[in-house]
Amino acid sequence: MKPSQHPEAAFLATMTANATHEVRNVLAIIKESAGLIDDMIQLFSKRGTLDRDKVRRTVDRIDTQVKRGADLLTNLNRLSHSLDEGLATVHLNREVEQLVFMSQRFGRKKGLRVVSREEQRDTPITVHPLRLHMALFSAMECCLDELPEGAVITVWARERGGVPLVEFQGELAGGEEAGTPSDGATWTYLADLVLSLGATVERLDTGYGIRILFTPKNGG
Repeated sequence: MKPSQHPEAAFLATMTANATHEVRNVLAIIKESAGLIDDMIQLFSKRGTLDRDKVRRTVDRIDTQVKRGADLLTNLNRLSHSLDEGLATVHLNREVEQLVFMSQRFGRKKGLRVVSREEQRDTPITVHPLRLHMALFSAMECCLDELPEGAVITVWARERGGVPLVEFQGELAGGEEAGTPSDGATWTYLADLVLSLGATVERLDTGYGIRILFTPKNGG
């Protein structure tokens, strides 16, 4: 995301546009599935036989898309309400899950896969939620901009020496090793966002990766 005079509004506009596009895809798939069911009903009225397995698969497809649409709207609603909050205690694990969910389309557009690594232990921090989302998405953008098609971006939250952190790791297709995140406008923007949280950002020692570390007294 390019620097803006109104970065919070620009970020929310980007995420809203992305989510609404995904919702349109959900509705298109539901419409297509409903049409298929209608075709099967018409065929049943003529032949007196119904492919129950095909009907069930189509209904399951609709159920899946309804859940996906509901999840998109829930995450978008949660994101928009973060604009109203000052400092709040959040769980990094949940924020990472939301980031990965909302970044799927951005990844698909560039031929990349975005996944999260589950961590059983909750990682709470006190932070400005909207700034946190902006920083995490900015790190994701660094990965999306620099990793080639076919790469996988893995994101996970954990603790190291009592310090909560989020790591972004990029792996190339075939197990090849990628370079390191480069200096540039996106990295500078990320560093500024992270600094506004009272956190620090660094490159991983090996391979392509970004680490954001949150001190116990973050925010500001």
